[in-house]
Amino acid sequence: MLNNETINKIAAGEVIVRPVSVVKELVENAIDAGANQITVIIEAGGKNRITVQDNGCGIAYNEIPLAFKRHATSKLSTIDDLESIESLGFRGEALSSVSAVAKVQITTRFTNEEVGSLTLFEGGKLINQRVCAYNRGTEITVSDLFYNTPARRKHMEKDKKEEMIVRDLLEKIAISYPGVRFQLSCNGRIVLDTPGTGKVIDVVAGLYGIEVAANLIALNYENKPMKLAGFVGNLKTMRNHRDDQVFFINGRYIKNSRLAQALDEAYEGYSMKHQHPLGIIFMTLPGRMLDINIHPAKTEIKILNESLVCLLFKQGIRETLRNTNLIVELGTVDDQTEEAKKFETDRVGIDTQRVEKHTRVQRSFLEDQTSIDTMPSTKKASSMEDDIDFVKKTEALEYQGQFSPPNIPIKREEAVLSRNSKVAPEVHNDDKFDSLRTPNAETNLIAKVSLAGEWQEIDIAPLETKDKRRLVVDNSNRVAEASVSFNSDVINRGTIDHDEKAVPGFKKDVQDLAKMRIVGQLFNVYILLEGEKEIYLLDQHAAHEAFLTQELMGIFNRNEGLPSQGLMTPIPLKVRPKDLTLIENALAEYQRLGYDCDVFGDDTLLVRSVPVLLGEPQSPDLLKAMIDEHLFESNENTEGNTVFSEKVKNKIIMMACKAAIKGGRSLTQAEIRKLLEDLRRLSNPYTCPHGRPIIMRLKEYELMKLFKRVV
Repeated sequence: MLNNETINKIAAGEVIVRPVSVVKELVENAIDAGANQITVIIEAGGKNRITVQDNGCGIAYNEIPLAFKRHATSKLSTIDDLESIESLGFRGEALSSVSAVAKVQITTRFTNEEVGSLTLFEGGKLINQRVCAYNRGTEITVSDLFYNTPARRKHMEKDKKEEMIVRDLLEKIAISYPGVRFQLSCNGRIVLDTPGTGKVIDVVAGLYGIEVAANLIALNYENKPMKLAGFVGNLKTMRNHRDDQVFFINGRYIKNSRLAQALDEAYEGYSMKHQHPLGIIFMTLPGRMLDINIHPAKTEIKILNESLVCLLFKQGIRETLRNTNLIVELGTVDDQTEEAKKFETDRVGIDTQRVEKHTRVQRSFLEDQTSIDTMPSTKKASSMEDDIDFVKKTEALEYQGQFSPPNIPIKREEAVLSRNSKVAPEVHNDDKFDSLRTPNAETNLIAKVSLAGEWQEIDIAPLETKDKRRLVVDNSNRVAEASVSFNSDVINRGTIDHDEKAVPGFKKDVQDLAKMRIVGQLFNVYILLEGEKEIYLLDQHAAHEAFLTQELMGIFNRNEGLPSQGLMTPIPLKVRPKDLTLIENALAEYQRLGYDCDVFGDDTLLVRSVPVLLGEPQSPDLLKAMIDEHLFESNENTEGNTVFSEKVKNKIIMMACKAAIKGGRSLTQAEIRKLLEDLRRLSNPYTCPHGRPIIMRLKEYELMKLFKRVV
């Protein structure tokens, strides 16, 4: 049998891997204690010293020795509690693991006690405990990390690398708990300071920058048993990496490659190859569907029916994109305006420098939103002076995009007051979303699945179905520029009817394109339109290619054979003799594609008819190309209710779209009008099938800034 010291060190090695592990465990304990202000101080990347201060409820004097014993916790009592666990920690391993490999000093005062206490631990053993004067809360200092396990200390990264890892973790926790103010000090220098306003957008603006925050799309979608909230990026925020895809499940930051892949797939058709969208997504699932006890650091979670959850997740992102204006704006966010200092703020206990930074965020969003053409006509200015006057009148308004995530409620013995606030910190729960929940409309496909022993019906309608689904939308949470002013009934109801006949509000700008004045073509590649106080640039090839692709997909989705046209004289196609067996087995599939063929001899295929797509007969060379690429060898990509495989569809679309209008071709006014009418009917009029943007907009105000008419 191993002795207790060895056992503790081995157990600690699973939980405490590097300095960031210590910070994570201590910060999570502080959050569970109800703190709304947490300060982290590290030296030498956390190797020499880590201090975590909070203003939580503290620890009682007689419970401190017990708290540092293995598997001592007050957060659950039976294994069944794991299904409904609401705290970040629950195993009771954090403090004991930290004290086993470091020297720990804890100073704390419990809410109901008059004095605090100071306790020392070294190598997992209690050294000394005494009373002392201390404010309510806890301060834990961990020094000489891995002093008794030199092999582990020797393999740690350089100080700067460890600092970056700690900062990255705190940034993610700060996003998950925007109501908590986090401060990180590295070697005496503050490198992270979040506002603690309770609004995720404030945290995101501070971490990612104002320009990124201005290009986020609010996400608010529900399809039981899953609910999504948070933000996803528009077309200007695409990345060549996935580092900015952050996922939270029931308020807990997790890493999940399948969710990241589902997010990428949801942007298919909106993004180019090897580009990844930005996403800060909060997912809420029933506790019985989760197993959070599979990883020592609790950064991985086992999800029951994970494939189905990823499908619903992808569908939620996809529908949000379809209901969003994705026109690319040509302009920048000006966050250096002096007018920002005029904004009033209701935040308490924040220094002047951070107040100015916060209000600059508000001013930037306000300038971007008040300049769009979708304001009520009574407020539109007819001159530059009116525009400036209107902006001045609206300087006192709050910008939209305030979002509080569905943080899980924490059981606290007492709400902790901030040092300067007169109210208790807000505990975020799911009640605020109850008013936005609406029953799902009748859908095309219902799956009956077992969730923890209970059979439930779950809506898994295809992404592109046009049923009368009601998509939950909280218009107050929209950060990206809104393209329409919804009527009061729709706003109060919080839903949008997804009707085929109705023109979606988010496409109002696209619908208006056909009414705009055609200025002409630029370089015979781009179409230039003049709107009201704005100009639009359209890529003529990308627009026509998107229209052809949607028309072809409509033909494929009807699950019928393609129309064909007979040939007066059969056309012979030379094939490889070794392919004849496969060709004979695939003649029926050729027939569905519109190619009526017969085998002639050992190396010839006679083509008697060709398919007609979009009014144009196709060449037999298309069939020859598909045979050479072995697209008919396997039907693994063909679903039971689908006539053509995905590979065959993609090949036909690629060949047919070569007929799209090319750049460099001069178009008449009638051809441009026809192209604009076709664009209005697209479900995705913003990007071509390859992810390239179709429409870009430049506002008059941006031109005025370029010509220094506005300073």
